[in-house]
Amino acid sequence: MTEKAQSSSYVLDQAHPDERSRLEAMAHMWDPGTMRLVAGLGIGPGHRCLEAGAGTGSVARALAGVVGPAGQVLAVDRDTRFLDQLPPQVEVRRMDVMVDDLPRRSFDLVHARLLVAHLHPHPDALRRLAEAVAPGGWLLVEEVDWTCADLLVPAAPVHTAMIRALQKVMAGAAGGEAAGFDATYGRRLLGDVLSLGLTDESAQYQGVQTRGGTDSWLAWRLLVERFRRDIVAAGLLTEGEVEAWWAVSRDESRLVVSVPMFAAWARRPRLDAP
Repeated sequence: MTEKAQSSSYVLDQAHPDERSRLEAMAHMWDPGTMRLVAGLGIGPGHRCLEAGAGTGSVARALAGVVGPAGQVLAVDRDTRFLDQLPPQVEVRRMDVMVDDLPRRSFDLVHARLLVAHLHPHPDALRRLAEAVAPGGWLLVEEVDWTCADLLVPAAPVHTAMIRALQKVMAGAAGGEAAGFDATYGRRLLGDVLSLGLTDESAQYQGVQTRGGTDSWLAWRLLVERFRRDIVAAGLLTEGEVEAWWAVSRDESRLVVSVPMFAAWARRPRLDAP
């Protein structure tokens, strides 16, 4: 690429004391689905994989198990503090995918989860990731959509209000809604992937439903803890409403519907393809 995109501000500071816990909670929820998709793409021993926005390295570690000692995994992140105790075939690099050039057309799999929704413009981020896919290799991207994030059974209006407040502060925290976290990007992901000029495009979405008052709330609780002051200061919720939300989050009688995770994947044609 001759022109580099501008770095995007990532609204969730990895220096925050609870960031590893938040990332681990997300990994616990979403890693099994990710690895089922990886298996469906035929990734196996000896393959080369890139994990972009590697977080705590849970997917990179799992990919290392798939590709084996003869394979390679490159784990990249703007902040690599949590990328420790990884297998020897995992290389860690500190990189910003919107600024730093990834190895061009080098990987059998390029995967990113919960990353592109933070990067703007989204199509530029996807193009930069796609450039790293080798002929015959796959791009696999996963993003959530918060449209159903407020669904509880029975319903709780304060939870709906909290989800809306979180969405607003996370969109604006990086300098305006055009620069922050895009909470509804998942539904538009496939459209952007279709614009890349790859082949064999496909997509799916999945979610989970669990009992309330359990670890299913952990990621939400950590977000609320982090942005509580911003939410109250912006007049989105009162302190009393925030406390009411905490009570709801401990209610084991409620059923919690997760946000859906959208996945889209596509392949770079082989060099010998007609």
